[in-house]
Amino acid sequence: MIFYRLKHLALFLFLSTLSTAVLADDSLLVNPKVTRMHLKGFIKDMQSLSFVDNAKSLITGNLIHNRINFRWDISAQFHIRLEARNRLFYGEQVKTTYQFGKYVDIDNGLMDISYNIVDDTSVVLNTMLDRVLLNWSGKKWDITLGRQRINWGINLVWNPNDIFNAFNYFDFDYEERPGTDAMRVQCNVGKVSTLELAYKLTDNRKEQVGAFMHKTNFKKYDWQNFAGVYYQDMVVGTGWAGNIQNTGFKGEASYFHPYENAADTTGALSATVSLDRSFKKEYFVMVSYLYNSSAKGLMYGVNELTGAVLSPKKLMPFRHSFFAQVSKGFSPLVNGSLSCVFSDDHCTLVLLPSFSVSVSDNWDVAMIGQSFFSETGGTYHTLGNGIYFRLRWSY
Repeated sequence: MIFYRLKHLALFLFLSTLSTAVLADDSLLVNPKVTRMHLKGFIKDMQSLSFVDNAKSLITGNLIHNRINFRWDISAQFHIRLEARNRLFYGEQVKTTYQFGKYVDIDNGLMDISYNIVDDTSVVLNTMLDRVLLNWSGKKWDITLGRQRINWGINLVWNPNDIFNAFNYFDFDYEERPGTDAMRVQCNVGKVSTLELAYKLTDNRKEQVGAFMHKTNFKKYDWQNFAGVYYQDMVVGTGWAGNIQNTGFKGEASYFHPYENAADTTGALSATVSLDRSFKKEYFVMVSYLYNSSAKGLMYGVNELTGAVLSPKKLMPFRHSFFAQVSKGFSPLVNGSLSCVFSDDHCTLVLLPSFSVSVSDNWDVAMIGQSFFSETGGTYHTLGNGIYFRLRWSY
């Protein structure tokens, strides 16, 4: 298994080095007849402070995060993409978290291409390929095979339609979102309509995910409807995006029902709606609501929200969840926002303030906060707080 992972790592490093050399040759960039290779990415340095309710519980964390995005345009129709995230964790957070390396080295895809290069009690260096795909695109057809992001979600916070790779909203440092090993076929069947078939590649029948989707525009609204299989459930879903006058109106709903003993079991409904609007002086306001019929309303700690591997059936551990956000652009380069998530289960409240500054075209600085509160045993208390300082350079 180690040899298998190292082969993928060696291939990745070779292609990254090759692409850098190609980009350095200006003659290749100006000649449209020559195969094009592209290399982009970023390096982030993020310092974190975590505590419960006082400085005695303070734990510091350090993360250097590098992303490498490589694309090879073999021809006008064929494209190869390799993208990796390399993360170096060190400091108190690693020392105080039991088996931190195993927590980081998680790859649930058909190909296990995540590897801890260093796994020590105080330092963990992990590299992972989260995009490995071959794409062919024509006038009507688009076919992609490999690890990719299949984004069927519409809303900005919760996505019940995202059955292939649901993401955790609290994981703010993973903007690219996770991918899945899959085959995806898209076909344009009209000016405003597309058909899409996607299937997750797996060797375990109980983990299969596949669905057929139709997208169209009707009455100035974008609509999508799909049906398929999600693990051991049959699933049907719908989603829309449009406007009510000057207010954005979006929604998604998915219904899951076991296909074994279907008559003797009940299904699960996950649905969300959201409203958003921009105002004068660069204000933006959004509210959203999520309903999960199968949620138990149980939460054993902050990790239930921040560390959970999400399912579209359970995007939150609560039956009813509410979200609100107010953001303001103080200038084209400075932005601040305050978001909150609330559930009546245990009166759970999460506050999410953030402030960002774009220093230049490829430098930006951000400060992000996360505070979790809940009621347990008749007492309302703090579950945890996190403050994150992030510096990012893009190339």
